[in-house]
Amino acid sequence: MSSADRSHTFRESNVKRRASVVYGSVGKGGLYLPQDFIKPSTVRGSTADDEEEEEEDEADNVVSEYAPLLGASASTATTHEPTKMRRHSSVHRELVQQERELLEDNNIKVVHSPHRDADGDVEATFEDAAKDHLVATTSLIEFKSLVKSSVPLVVTFLLQNSLSTVSVFTVGHLGATELAAVSMGAMTANITGYATIQGIATALDTLCPQAFGAKKYHLVGTYMQKCIALIFTIMLPILLVWTFWGYTLITLILPDKETAKLAAVYLQYIAPGIPGYILFECGKRFLQAQGVYHISTYVLLFGAPCNAVMNYYLVQKLGYYGAPIAVAINYWLMAGGLFLATIYGIKAEDTPTGLHPLVCWGGLNVRVAFKAWDRLAYLAIPGLIMLEAEFLAFEILTLFASYLGTIALAAQSIGTTMASLTYQVPFAIGIASSTRIANFLGAGMGEAAKKTTQVAMAFGLAISFLNFFALYIFQQEIAQLFTSDERVIQTVKDVMWLIALMQVSDAVNANSAGCLRGQGQTKIGGIVNLVSYYLVGLPLSVYLSFHNSVYKGSLDGLWIGSTVALTLIGVLQSYFSLFADFDKLCEDATNRTAEPTV
Repeated sequence: MSSADRSHTFRESNVKRRASVVYGSVGKGGLYLPQDFIKPSTVRGSTADDEEEEEEDEADNVVSEYAPLLGASASTATTHEPTKMRRHSSVHRELVQQERELLEDNNIKVVHSPHRDADGDVEATFEDAAKDHLVATTSLIEFKSLVKSSVPLVVTFLLQNSLSTVSVFTVGHLGATELAAVSMGAMTANITGYATIQGIATALDTLCPQAFGAKKYHLVGTYMQKCIALIFTIMLPILLVWTFWGYTLITLILPDKETAKLAAVYLQYIAPGIPGYILFECGKRFLQAQGVYHISTYVLLFGAPCNAVMNYYLVQKLGYYGAPIAVAINYWLMAGGLFLATIYGIKAEDTPTGLHPLVCWGGLNVRVAFKAWDRLAYLAIPGLIMLEAEFLAFEILTLFASYLGTIALAAQSIGTTMASLTYQVPFAIGIASSTRIANFLGAGMGEAAKKTTQVAMAFGLAISFLNFFALYIFQQEIAQLFTSDERVIQTVKDVMWLIALMQVSDAVNANSAGCLRGQGQTKIGGIVNLVSYYLVGLPLSVYLSFHNSVYKGSLDGLWIGSTVALTLIGVLQSYFSLFADFDKLCEDATNRTAEPTV
């Protein structure tokens, strides 16, 4: 029995789900992504019409063209069966290992066959055991699995988050105005730049995997070029505004002129790095569509320390200007690192399909890249709207804080940075639990998926209290790490108890969101998030901070509104995830995996 015929094996990998996370330069990772809400059928048939017909090269011809560069494995890969090609996949090995561990936990011996390799024996044994309802799980088994899966995710997310944290950390010691300015500059860049780039780029998460799955390999590269061209076209006027009219833009929303001037400098000096960021984001998705997820992580392992060193050195030498310059340089280093790693750091036999990623690169074609964007826009527009909504929900607090004064804005920057940093731990658990739940549901093991949901929620709640105590107990030390301004330190201390308290609600939010993603109930979470933030949290924050006599003029009101919104989200999402009909979810998962992808 081939992998394609099996209906009770694991299919989702932490590596894959980690790669689908959307990040901003400041703030949180995206809990829900546009592709979670778009069924494959909505773009079915999109890989073979219109302008692509002009370059309808057969897959074998593309492979042959690159065979001298890629080695013999690339030229022969198309003759391999999918299961054989997947034997070399890190994703496949991870899935087989999960199945092997569950068999051992249930004292089920692997049945060996001379017609299968060791991994095939595990898959076949697990398939039969799952069909016969012999595989079960316990709270302890699930706890161990979540810990094992979430630790590397925490490391990855913390490295990603450090790209923004380092700038706040290094600039903070220059003064309260500089700290407030870097926060305001980053917020403006998030709303007008990063959300735009990532929102459009999410279209590749749907189009590129479909093209690759249909063996129209050249279309993967074509879609990437189209997406880069579309983003550059949209971002060019935005970058011009950043460079020449940034001060005018920021003074429209920021009352303090000195802070606005420095925030405009941040935009001006970070603008040259944005093309590198665009290339990295699109290149990352180009690789992920082919099942190559580890390269972007390796680049990050190199980029994050480089960013920290450059920030420290350039801020020491150039002052405030050094922070955005360091970020801009690092974006180009990350893009260059991804390019070099793709060419020289990947072997065809180490990819899930046995094909080198360059098989999907048919060469640069500017004429094709700058036309027929309709299909791309169809997916990019909802992605852009959704990410802008999510970015705004978090960044609007920074905008509100700017009307409370420079000291309040500087303190808000520290509070937001710490909230984002501690959030990475429950967020990682949510990603790990999402994978585990999806695998159990796909294998028809509803009770096991229910157990994982319960353990994930309990584990995340325990972590939330650790985050709470860490921020509450060390609030003085945390504030002093970021700034030496006593006024900012005192303001941070005044509001840190609320930021610490919010960690409980935020962790429940992150974990319940992960459970809903694994269960395929993302629409529930998306609706709950939008309603809670925009109809409850933000209006309450405005009322308390600007109209309520008790909290008027303080940061307390902003964080109370956020905490109320996150509590509402956490409670509702937890209810839907814990009390779901897991038998129905198993049926839904089976129907989804049976659907054609193109």
